[in-house]
Amino acid sequence: MTTTNPAPGNVALQLYTVRSLTQGDLLGVLDRVAAIGYAGVEFAGLSGIPATEVRARLDSLGLAVAGAHVPLARWEGETDVVLDELVALGSPYGVVPIVPAERRQTAGAVQALAAIFTSLGRAGAQRGIRFAYHHHAMEFEPLSGGDGRTMLDLLIEETDPAAVAFEVDLYWAVVGGADPAALLARLPGRAPLVHLKDAGTETNEKGIPADLPAGEGTLPWETLIPAVRASGAHWFIAEQDNPNPADPLADAATAWRNITRMVGSGG
Repeated sequence: MTTTNPAPGNVALQLYTVRSLTQGDLLGVLDRVAAIGYAGVEFAGLSGIPATEVRARLDSLGLAVAGAHVPLARWEGETDVVLDELVALGSPYGVVPIVPAERRQTAGAVQALAAIFTSLGRAGAQRGIRFAYHHHAMEFEPLSGGDGRTMLDLLIEETDPAAVAFEVDLYWAVVGGADPAALLARLPGRAPLVHLKDAGTETNEKGIPADLPAGEGTLPWETLIPAVRASGAHWFIAEQDNPNPADPLADAATAWRNITRMVGSGG
């Protein structure tokens, strides 16, 4: 399979944002996402529908696949099946969205994980799939035995750059105490997918800023959008962990309008 990376500026939706709807009607949700104006989607599971059937609906709607989140357990337990699905779906990227706590608490555990990521990334490359890792906030905490280094430091330093990319999440970088623009600058050519959501002024039940549609909160988009562009990212991906439960598609539409405006204006 040969993948073609879109030009920077394309806006996609991570379907985890509307997971309450996709569980019962993934194909119908794709129709509604296309109607909002999104150029592509990033998957978080296929709701039991064959990848070829999903691909057919995408083609009929003119929607591209920005990527797909696949749990690490599946990557490790059925690598070939995962790659077959990604190829059938037409996804250029396969992304590990999170790893179990016991595999990220010490420097040694993360170094072992880096070796596994490199191996999986090389297997993916043979099928035209680029492997990537999506971070949250905990990856910015110093590791036990890491001499001050963080999980993200080790993953960046100890994975093969040709095999392993990163999906930078601007919100989670800020929550983790990092400068997302500096993080992007550290990953030239290694951050093809970027998650965009915003931080509210109020905290949620976890004691962190409530997540909002991009452009509706406090993140400095006037500097972040140019930083994403400069990084060589291929997709601006709207994503929310906690959208309006009554109408998550309304939040998705707000994010699309704001991101499209900000990308068009440069910030």
